[in-house]
Amino acid sequence: MDIKKALRIDDSSRIGTTASSPFIGSPGFDEVPFQVHSGVTPALNSFVVVERDGTDVLHYGRITTGREENPRADPALLQKNSAYQIGQKDPRQSDKSPHVTRTMVVEVLGEVHLEDGELAVREPSMLAQTGKAVYEFPPEQMSWLLNLPKRREDGIHLGSVASGAKTVDIFLPDEMIPRQTTICGRTGTGKSYAAGVLAEELVAHGIPVISFDILGDLIKATDELGGRNFRAGVDFRVPYATIGLSEFLAFVNLTSQQRELVEMAYETLADEAHNTLDKTGKVTMPYERLYDEIRSVGASTGQAAVAERAVQRVKSAFNRNELLTEKTEEWLVELTRKPMLNVFIGHLSQNKRSLVVGAAVRMLQTLRRRDRVPPFALIIDEAHLLLPSGNEHTASTAVLREMVRTARHHSVGVILITQSPSSMDKGALLACNTRIVFALDRDDLRLLSGTMGDLSDEAIARIPKLPKGTAIITASPEIMRHSAQVRIRRRKTTAGAPTPNMREEVQKWRSRRSTKA
Repeated sequence: MDIKKALRIDDSSRIGTTASSPFIGSPGFDEVPFQVHSGVTPALNSFVVVERDGTDVLHYGRITTGREENPRADPALLQKNSAYQIGQKDPRQSDKSPHVTRTMVVEVLGEVHLEDGELAVREPSMLAQTGKAVYEFPPEQMSWLLNLPKRREDGIHLGSVASGAKTVDIFLPDEMIPRQTTICGRTGTGKSYAAGVLAEELVAHGIPVISFDILGDLIKATDELGGRNFRAGVDFRVPYATIGLSEFLAFVNLTSQQRELVEMAYETLADEAHNTLDKTGKVTMPYERLYDEIRSVGASTGQAAVAERAVQRVKSAFNRNELLTEKTEEWLVELTRKPMLNVFIGHLSQNKRSLVVGAAVRMLQTLRRRDRVPPFALIIDEAHLLLPSGNEHTASTAVLREMVRTARHHSVGVILITQSPSSMDKGALLACNTRIVFALDRDDLRLLSGTMGDLSDEAIARIPKLPKGTAIITASPEIMRHSAQVRIRRRKTTAGAPTPNMREEVQKWRSRRSTKA
């Protein structure tokens, strides 16, 4: 069987001919230059197929660079014509001008061949040849090339890729969710918009979502998706007895002696609280129970005075912190019923944000392990603030780091959103299997460049110039065979927190002030 027919390639999709010269190089194992035919405009990063002798193997790859040569547009010649006011015709009348040469370079990614009558892909092993046809990769075969599902019902629809003059919707497999995802990009590039698209897809696939929202990006979307919004410290608090020892201690300032007593008392109550939660789905653990347990531990160890001082410090922590509660709140029940919960934490100080996220995530992690809550996806906005890099440590660092590393084993997906990858915990960042990368500053890009799969150096260097709403998506081969430049699809829900028009905002402010006066 002719492999071109199997791949559905015909002469209508031909865009050029492989070429060789001292200026553009020659076909090799890694790159293939080709002369672009007149009338066609192949796009940068688009996938192409390169013919070779025989009918059983084709090379394929992506366009990485290109140039146009025109001796009549030589700068010295143009300057001479201008200086002497010589009336010369347009040096480039059209693509068909015999002196105009357009060339592009294809980075070879692999070979397409037939295996038991079916199309298959293998590593490049044969030398490309000159004088051979170059074709646009067939749009209808793009999902097969990238090893992605073909239908929305079978995958996550984030956007489309260009294939010649056409765009093709792509669908990432559901398996990407529990293998963790990071969305990176400068402010205003579209990363929060993409997170909204991802939330829509998760809800459409019946996967519960809980997000911690600093900027309010997902408030409107949550309502429109049938979810529920919460405000940390108002209607979203965490039961102190279920959040885990290290997360609880982050709320309280204790001496080393006091800490030992509180640890023993807390662990006793935590076991009881989780057993009750397992049986009933709810738990109530009055603060007084903890105070009494601390005093009991202190009496049994001959440290009654230390225990009493510890009780006073724990009381003080409860009194001044609106994020903890004695009993299970409605939000935990809603997680089992609503498609999406969005917790707004933007009004809190950074320390309190870390406290509430760390406590809530630890509790959710424990409950998921005990099968008290369904599998879910966790979206963390401004992740670099909650999971900082280097030696910096917040109340949420340890639990988020552990969640990213182990969540897959408990059917939990983590989506980390950051505008500053270089400020985020490197281990957690690299543990994310799928990366959706929008335009980034070069310092941040250097950190990610080694994780961009098979993307060429030229394509990586262009990432800072990506237009708004366009991202490079890369993942491990079992998720997505090749990296691809994707245009994020249009949101079905309302995008929140748009960038304000400063002139209009100032005018509104002055108008309000004059009205009050």
